[in-house]
Amino acid sequence: MLTRAYAFAPILAILYQHNTVVAAGVLARARLSGRFISLPFSDRCPPLFRWPEAGRDLLQALVAQPPAPRAYEIRGIAGPPPWETVECFVSWSLNLARPLAHIEKTLSAGFRRNLRRASRLPIAIERGSSSDLLQRFYAMQLESRRRLGLPPQPRHFFELAREIFAPSGNFEVWVARERGRDMASAVLLRDGDVVHYKWGARRATLPSLANHLLFWSVIEEFAPRARALDLGRTDVRNQGLMRFKKELGAGATALPSAFYPRAPRQISAESLTGAFAIAARIWRRLPIFATELGGRILYRFLA
Repeated sequence: MLTRAYAFAPILAILYQHNTVVAAGVLARARLSGRFISLPFSDRCPPLFRWPEAGRDLLQALVAQPPAPRAYEIRGIAGPPPWETVECFVSWSLNLARPLAHIEKTLSAGFRRNLRRASRLPIAIERGSSSDLLQRFYAMQLESRRRLGLPPQPRHFFELAREIFAPSGNFEVWVARERGRDMASAVLLRDGDVVHYKWGARRATLPSLANHLLFWSVIEEFAPRARALDLGRTDVRNQGLMRFKKELGAGATALPSAFYPRAPRQISAESLTGAFAIAARIWRRLPIFATELGGRILYRFLA
């Protein structure tokens, strides 16, 4: 999907010992930074290894491999010196392999209160993999990304996700509609017994509890049939998102990233500084059609 959407050319890094593969990882080169990233636009893609030392040996071999210098970013693993490790991200996951009543008890008191209020409102939940639902999600995604000051993914990217994952039943769009207006949405990808909350969007022009009901509806649907709901990566400085996922009863685990030769100044789109913060303020003032066009042109450079 990344190759078709952004023309990345993935490569494999493989470490052998005595003619046996002991570690391997997949990388692709980012256009703007020139770094080899494992993997662009992914929360994590650490190398596979037969034992932990083999993973560290692979990272050491990468930086010793000519030609030099090369820059690397490996997401989901800490790197040994001379690699620089950044630990500003955590990965959130909700255990679904429990009775639904137990899951409900782990919700925060505030979330349960909002859920009760939402259940009394005229909020309807729709789900499926149709093109119409995807277009409705994307309309909210454009608004959400502009509100964050970030370019949106191209529409074509989500169409590819639907084309590739929907035929096997592993792609769904969920939309919460209140009083005739779409208020919150989520795109889910399924991998075996894990459901990934991969992309989400909501409207912020009106106060709404639709997002609470949407998430609980997803939990109700998959709790009997899946092991975990992966809620993705979050920057620990994003207190609002950290709080929401914690209120859902999810657990957080550290998600380090290893950089060579050094980490860039701007690592996270959730905590923008300097010129990136200025660009975000400008982006928030653009009309929607301009942000969609800008995302189509720029997003592939933001790996």
